[in-house]
Amino acid sequence: MDVYPPGAIWPAEDEHSVEVREVFARYGLAMYQAQVLEHGMVNAVVIASILPTMHQYPDRSSWEDTFEQAYDSELAKTFGNMLRALEPLALPDELVSTLRQAKVERDRLAHRFFREHDENFLCKSGRARMIAECEEIIGRFTAVDAELDSFMSPHRERYGITKEWVDGFLSAALASGEAKS
Repeated sequence: MDVYPPGAIWPAEDEHSVEVREVFARYGLAMYQAQVLEHGMVNAVVIASILPTMHQYPDRSSWEDTFEQAYDSELAKTFGNMLRALEPLALPDELVSTLRQAKVERDRLAHRFFREHDENFLCKSGRARMIAECEEIIGRFTAVDAELDSFMSPHRERYGITKEWVDGFLSAALASGEAKS
């Protein structure tokens, strides 16, 4: 008989399978939050370096092309190079330190997490530790992203990107996604 935890999409045959799936789910959410942070870093660079130049373009199409190229270029960078791109923004020292710690944590998560937890993965208590560690990492990535977003908020608002604008954009995107499903 399949075991379906609340909200589960795929069945699990037993408690062990549920635990393994939960480890992978939490790990995936931790990596997702790392990518959310990376996008926040790119947003900060684009806001600070590209938005101030928008009036230099002869038309909206030229501006949008430049914006998209800059965004793609920044997203193609490694986390470390994204950090270096933030240097001209004069972020608070504590935020820079937290972002550097996030880089170390992201690299460990991406390259060594499962290797470092190879034996933990084999037992219930070890899997529980892995899940708890991923939850802590998710919290740290979420917190540093919020801190960066808060620092950049006045810079964004200078160009009309207010919280209300972001909320409206998000609502429209959610509605569009719902309509497609």
